[in-house]
Amino acid sequence: MKRRSLLLSIGAASVGTGAVFGSGAFTSIEADRNVNLKVTNDSGSAQVSFDQGSGVGADAIVGTDNSESAEVIKFAETNLNERAKTTFTDALEIDNNGGTKVDLYVDDSTEGIGDDPSNGEVLDFRVDGSSIVGDGTSGNAIELGADGSTSGGENTDVIEVDIVVDLLDDNVDGSSLKDIDSVTFVVEAKRN
Repeated sequence: MKRRSLLLSIGAASVGTGAVFGSGAFTSIEADRNVNLKVTNDSGSAQVSFDQGSGVGADAIVGTDNSESAEVIKFAETNLNERAKTTFTDALEIDNNGGTKVDLYVDDSTEGIGDDPSNGEVLDFRVDGSSIVGDGTSGNAIELGADGSTSGGENTDVIEVDIVVDLLDDNVDGSSLKDIDSVTFVVEAKRN
């Protein structure tokens, strides 16, 4: 009898184990798949393209660098006044070339980027006077319409962004600006 009890217990345990692992519930799956990705430059054919804006002086701060595998937008200005706030109006044009509305903002996790110089933030990006620097939940994102969309006769898929360099506060100077080596633009597709 002990042998039957042992076999019955083993059978019940294997059924229970099979139920747990065969239920479809899982914590993690890792799988490799082949992908075919292609990088395109920012001028017109990318999902979201970045280009020099139409504002006066835009060419002084926004340029392109072709030394990378794709054209890269560069922010560069060498003649900024210390203890001054310099605004480059309509310096950067951002165009949604995709078929879906998107939210766009500048990631605030990079030190020195934002609209509070008292915290060492010297480089800001603004649309209609409001900063678009945030974390995606702060309400600073702007909406770009799907490619070719218009409202009231104006394109809603293209926006021009002001670039503001604020060196007025005692906590910042030119070295605060030199420490910024990249800016992260975040684009999130919106569900209709």
